[in-house]
Amino acid sequence: MTDEFVPIIDLSGRDTAAGRERLAAGIRSACERSGFFTIVGHGVSPDLVDRMYTTTKGFFTLPEEEKERSANQGVGVSGLRRPGGPYEAFAAHVTGDLSEAERAALGDYPATWKAANIWPDAGFKATWDEYIAAMTTLSADIMRLFALALDLDEDFFDKRFDRHVSLLLANYYYPDPDPEQLRRDAHTDWGSLTVLYVEDDAAGLQVQAGEQWQDVPSIPGSFVVNIGDLMAFWTGGRWTSTVHRVVIPESHHTGSRISIPFFYLPNHDTSVEPMRPLAAGDSAADLERVTVGEWFAWKMKSTYQASS
Repeated sequence: MTDEFVPIIDLSGRDTAAGRERLAAGIRSACERSGFFTIVGHGVSPDLVDRMYTTTKGFFTLPEEEKERSANQGVGVSGLRRPGGPYEAFAAHVTGDLSEAERAALGDYPATWKAANIWPDAGFKATWDEYIAAMTTLSADIMRLFALALDLDEDFFDKRFDRHVSLLLANYYYPDPDPEQLRRDAHTDWGSLTVLYVEDDAAGLQVQAGEQWQDVPSIPGSFVVNIGDLMAFWTGGRWTSTVHRVVIPESHHTGSRISIPFFYLPNHDTSVEPMRPLAAGDSAADLERVTVGEWFAWKMKSTYQASS
């Protein structure tokens, strides 16, 4: 572990109680300072990652008429979407393969996880399902380390994520972009935990540190982990959800790129109450207790009303 703004944390020692306590201390420091850290020693199969990237890139490089068969139908985020800017995306929720009745029972608020998934073919779905399972296992253990870092019982979050509504998103950034254009504008994540594989040394991910932008370490084979607004709210502002963006590194102006973040989200009906009072200036300070579904409905309303 290092004392950097975005430290590198080696998870290979997480199989002992002493190792987990040491890791929790490093995670606590990272989440209080920037909400970002890079993990190595995570145990995710390189073969699975390779198959995930090969399968996903294969989809994005299909002829347009073939890709269009998996286009989003205007409901939720599943399937192929072209949101504008220098990329297109494909997404799937873990709840998107539930029956229509089961999805209808996920609350009476607007939420992307209530839409059915759209899959190009069975082979693509099988690879994505396997990757989602690996990300779920990794994320669940990170949440247990989060609990230790917050001086809670290690299993505190387990029952709050046992029917999680997580999202896997693949962004395909087009080749030959405008070097002055951002791949992704500055933003924070809305949820609890994001896990992003680092494919090579040209990721371009930056976090805001005061008035400066700081590069996140690009270590091939690692994952970048960051908390989102929900986790910052949950901790009563003790932990930080940091603004970040994606730039185009000078060494990578001409090639296409794939980025596949996994957004680990609690059960839709998990009730979240800040662990301590939020600061008066926090935009969520008036929220005393919300379900996860209510949180995302509030984020959608407050974000898009504010920008209209």
